Amino acid sequence: IDIFKWALAALLILPQSVLLGMTFPLMSGGIIRLYPGTPGASLSMLYFTNSLGAAIGVLASGFYLLGKFGMPGTLLTAGLMNVGLAICVWGICKLLASEISSAAAAAPQKLVEAGPGPAEKNYLYMMLGAALISGAASFCYEIGWIRMLSLVLGSSTHAFELMLSAFILGIAFGGLWIKKRIDGYRSIVGVLGLVLVAKGVLALATLPVYANTFEVMRLTMTSLAKTEFAYTVFNLISHLIALSVMFPAAFCAGMSLPLITFALLSKGYGESSIGKVYAWNTLGAIFGVMFAVHVAMPFMGLKALIIAGAVADIAVALVLMWKLDRAASPVRWQGASVFGVIAILLASSLVNFDTVRMASGVYRFGNLEDSSLHQSVFHRDGKTATIDVVRQGTALSIKTNGKPDAILQTVGSAPTPDEFTMVLLAALPMAYLPDARTVANIGFGSGLTTHTLLANPLIKSVDTVEIEPAMVEGARKFGALVERAYTDPRSTIYIDDAKSFFAGRNSKYDVIISEPSNPWVSGVSSLFSEEFYTQIKRHINDGGMLVQWVQLYEINTELVATIFKALGAHFSDYVVYDNDGGNLLILAVPNGKVGELDPRGIRAPLLAAQLAKIGIHSTNELRLQKVGSKKTLHKLFLSFGTQANSDYFPIVDLQAPKSRFLQATASEIAALGIAPIPVMDMLEGETIDSVTVDAARRSALSPRVQRSIVANDIREYFHSGAFPAETQLDSGSRVGIDYVRDKLIKCVEPEKQGAWFEPLFDVAQTVSVHLPAAESAQVWQLIESAKCFNRLSETQREWIALFKNVGNRNASAMANLSQRLLEKRHDLTHAQAEYLLMAGMTGLIVQNDKAAAQQLWKKYASEIVRGSKLSLVLRLLYVHTHAVEQQTN
Repeated sequence: IDIFKWALAALLILPQSVLLGMTFPLMSGGIIRLYPGTPGASLSMLYFTNSLGAAIGVLASGFYLLGKFGMPGTLLTAGLMNVGLAICVWGICKLLASEISSAAAAAPQKLVEAGPGPAEKNYLYMMLGAALISGAASFCYEIGWIRMLSLVLGSSTHAFELMLSAFILGIAFGGLWIKKRIDGYRSIVGVLGLVLVAKGVLALATLPVYANTFEVMRLTMTSLAKTEFAYTVFNLISHLIALSVMFPAAFCAGMSLPLITFALLSKGYGESSIGKVYAWNTLGAIFGVMFAVHVAMPFMGLKALIIAGAVADIAVALVLMWKLDRAASPVRWQGASVFGVIAILLASSLVNFDTVRMASGVYRFGNLEDSSLHQSVFHRDGKTATIDVVRQGTALSIKTNGKPDAILQTVGSAPTPDEFTMVLLAALPMAYLPDARTVANIGFGSGLTTHTLLANPLIKSVDTVEIEPAMVEGARKFGALVERAYTDPRSTIYIDDAKSFFAGRNSKYDVIISEPSNPWVSGVSSLFSEEFYTQIKRHINDGGMLVQWVQLYEINTELVATIFKALGAHFSDYVVYDNDGGNLLILAVPNGKVGELDPRGIRAPLLAAQLAKIGIHSTNELRLQKVGSKKTLHKLFLSFGTQANSDYFPIVDLQAPKSRFLQATASEIAALGIAPIPVMDMLEGETIDSVTVDAARRSALSPRVQRSIVANDIREYFHSGAFPAETQLDSGSRVGIDYVRDKLIKCVEPEKQGAWFEPLFDVAQTVSVHLPAAESAQVWQLIESAKCFNRLSETQREWIALFKNVGNRNASAMANLSQRLLEKRHDLTHAQAEYLLMAGMTGLIVQNDKAAAQQLWKKYASEIVRGSKLSLVLRLLYVHTHAVEQQTN
């Protein structure tokens, strides 16, 4: 399969790459023929302009073209540029036809082919070897710097583009600097040796410089406001940080190739030496990448990788100077030798990385963790990412390039948010598909999801796909919390890219779980694309499902909508669960409907114990965290104007880094389940069951679960006059609820609406939404049966009737009472007016009277929404009453 992948990649890009490799030697040969008096300056200028164009191309494509035109449009733009350039070159050749003919006829013999003897061949091979080793060293540096800076700038695609452009800019200006000097050097080899020594020493100097970049990023993140302009400043500073690390050594790299090429031209090796140097340098770059990724990074680490590159550069410089320049200048050779060796020894012995500080993820919030408070228990520079496991107190965190992928409590404290997410990722599909037997899990993380899946003895196999071997190794530090992932014979761990894994196998599964990192991480957004969903559904058995984790933090609602558009286009149905207000769990089926929760799926003793740890004992408690299904939500996501996320139009990959910087959130999607009106339940046609909440569940993170707990506490207080001892209501809320009870049940001047209505309004938004109809009715019946109820005004009684009917899910009464109260409009606050519009539209939609709902919207929405952002709940109601397809208003 690997051979096939390499062959396919070669077929796709080899023709263009061969032609690309021909362009620079041809340009160089042509220019040198036209200007034979200054071949070194011509070469250097071409290196500068070619590299400068590459740096501009990286930034233009990543920050503009891909977002504007997608991958097809970006490639088309590049193709048209090449065609346009070809036309321009043809035109130039026509204008300069006589000069070109004269230059070709008068080309000096040394620039054609001199036919060197054995001694000259030795010179040639030494220079080509220098080009090869220098290229390998340069790309060892680049790979190392990119990994190092990923811990400072983040591992988004835009961060990579900034790093790459910084590296290429250094090469460009190195070529520009030497342009005016190269033709005047008496000893090209001596200068080349000094440049290569300087390149190695400056690469070593990046190690202490790198340690200080974390503080620069900390100051940047804590100083900048979270605005669009500040994001531009953040990128500029990120680019400057990348330049501070990469530019000096890359500057020397930009001088080395012109010097090597000019040295060969000066010795009479002809124009073919230009292509030879270019080829050998590129071959060295390939060797450097392979060595860095597959050998140095996983087995030696970042620091050793940079030192290895510097040793190669300095060594080849000293060999060249010893063989070809020592007689001319022994002092130069001796000085370079001493300087280079001392630099290597100092870097090896004095520079040490603080792995806790490096793994802080400073690019997210500007935090730098203190080694005295955090303990590094695992650090490994893997092939694709740097993995750390850090302990703080009783919690262990496993991080990828500084971004925590899982935090678990190692001893008996309350479960972390990640524990809730990972346990539910495993439990929910089993609760829907109790007969599932085969599972594939994309992303190892802490290993807790795989561990939980294997708690079910009916599961026959769990194939876990993880791209980074160091992640699997680091997760062992979680010990018994995840041991089944390593020890259970049903568990198989594959080190592979998820798309490649499935493309190379015909296997199908009952359940495929995808728990990727945040979408802003480079490459991750491809697991939320149309192409991924098209591919993955082919590997799901009939009646099976895909389960996917989508983070709602550091991303905005529009971007999440592009994910759901991609998913909804390829899966016939899905349901969405809210874990903690910041994470969604999606369960999708390729055909048919998702179905209903089945208690049999979570009855296995080990699985039940795992669920009990997060306070879940039944499917009723699971159901409480359901947000909605495709029939209710998909129209909402279609109403956002952005297109579906795809590999060809990678909207999420391009825009998510900005939303991360802006600290955006799409939590309003999860908040649909805690709207002031039970919109989702009524549109879905579902009812709430009475749920007993144990002590463990009171630490649950789902906002809806928390609201249900609070609603039960309020109901108990209205009956008994005392709050439960463990209530989560704060003192201010308790005072307000007590005030309502005094006024409306004890009848202490209730006819004076004044202060008691606001806390009653708050009570209604909890009790009427988050209690079963019968339990909610008990609260309102207490108020209606109080002797002072009839002393309330008609409007006050209508409000209470509305609250009661919302709790009863009485659509007709909700619609009628809401419209009546809207027509009166007596001193309504914005929240109250919005509540009435929600209640009225919900009631009318449930009765399938969309025309009346449209009229209600037309009559009141502009006044209610004016001056404020349209809430997601009102947007949802709007799209269910209007023909909305790909609109933004």
